[in-house]
Amino acid sequence: MMKSHWLSWILLLLAYATFGRLLHSNEVSNLVWGSTLAFVVVKASALTLVWTPIRKFVLLGFQSDVGYSVMVLVLASLAVLAVVQFRAFAYVIVLVAASILVRVDCLVDGMGDRISFLILILLPLMGLGVSWLPQLLFRGSELGV
Repeated sequence: MMKSHWLSWILLLLAYATFGRLLHSNEVSNLVWGSTLAFVVVKASALTLVWTPIRKFVLLGFQSDVGYSVMVLVLASLAVLAVVQFRAFAYVIVLVAASILVRVDCLVDGMGDRISFLILILLPLMGLGVSWLPQLLFRGSELGV
């Protein structure tokens, strides 16, 4: 039976709309927008299509001293990034958390990896598209449209 996942889906959509507004307010380059789109695809892939190999790789890292050392270095680097770029890091954590919530809802409902992947691609793209609306409407009102 299909359950309603509207709350997690709206949270993901709003998280990306808010992130898109942040990008607009900072007037970032097209490279940053492209990186954002790549992040959406990589994150959706990691949470759905290639989850099993990623999980096996991470668990393999915990089976040796070298793996523990690498994990500690990665976590230390992330901690430095969090301190230096707190606002951007906080946005990324929120985006990942909202995506994981949607993925869990998809797993609970028994959706396959491909459908979950499409949902995790379409909702963020819709959220980023919504973030363009105020700018387009403002630009249209300037032109007298």
